[in-house]
Amino acid sequence: MIRCFEPDDVDFALTQKLREGWAVSRDQFVLYLEHDPDGCFVASEGGRPVGMVTTACFGPSGWIGNLIVAPDHRSRGIGRTLMEHGLDHLRRLGTTTVHLEGDPPGIPLYRTLGFDDEYESCRFMRPASKEKPAPDDPATETMTLADLDEVAALDAAIVGEDRRRFLALKVSAAELALVRRQDGRIVASLLAAPTNRGLRIGPCIALDPADAHTLIAAAVTAAGSRPVLIGLPALNAQALAILTEMGFDRGASSIRMRLGPPLAAADPTRIVAIASGAVG
Repeated sequence: MIRCFEPDDVDFALTQKLREGWAVSRDQFVLYLEHDPDGCFVASEGGRPVGMVTTACFGPSGWIGNLIVAPDHRSRGIGRTLMEHGLDHLRRLGTTTVHLEGDPPGIPLYRTLGFDDEYESCRFMRPASKEKPAPDDPATETMTLADLDEVAALDAAIVGEDRRRFLALKVSAAELALVRRQDGRIVASLLAAPTNRGLRIGPCIALDPADAHTLIAAAVTAAGSRPVLIGLPALNAQALAILTEMGFDRGASSIRMRLGPPLAAADPTRIVAIASGAVG
């Protein structure tokens, strides 16, 4: 049986994510449920949850992620059923383009469902033991709710999706929210939140690599004794070089995949950090 998430299912979801080695935060997972309360699903057998998937609708485009099936219930078609259920839900909402971040074990399934590869999506971690960068730049400002419309407009121009409501939720749950301006106009933004594995940066967008460097340095300083995690498109070669220069270690990659037409406005070369693998 496939049903919508209920409050008691959050512990199940966090347990599955921890077992898979994913960065986990209760607040960040609850955010998915707040944004799409009717779009997050559990597969259950005998009244017990055995699998899950989440969706995020941004109008004509959307995301599907957090697909996990309990190990003792795999190879029984539950993952495919959850994916099909999530995709059907997004289609009912009018979504014509769906994205996901495909880890290697799931890629064959996603391709059979019609998803095509877009590009490599990289993951980095900066160990807490590394020397901290220089103090924050005075031009870096704390993001306020008054900045949200401008931040969302810049985000839409780069990501290609209208994520204003999602960004508002992210700001409310963020430990760190920063912007940089040029001639009074916001040209870069960064949000970061704590997880069980360290401070996770994302989303972060920047028109200029220098602004990206400054914002990431500020996040590393704010992380203190914690590691810093970040995921971003491999197409942003300048950001990859910045992370390497700053002492980030590259981990396993995933594949950004798409079902439906591409987003005309998207510019991955200016995406410095995705929010997560479940929402881009």
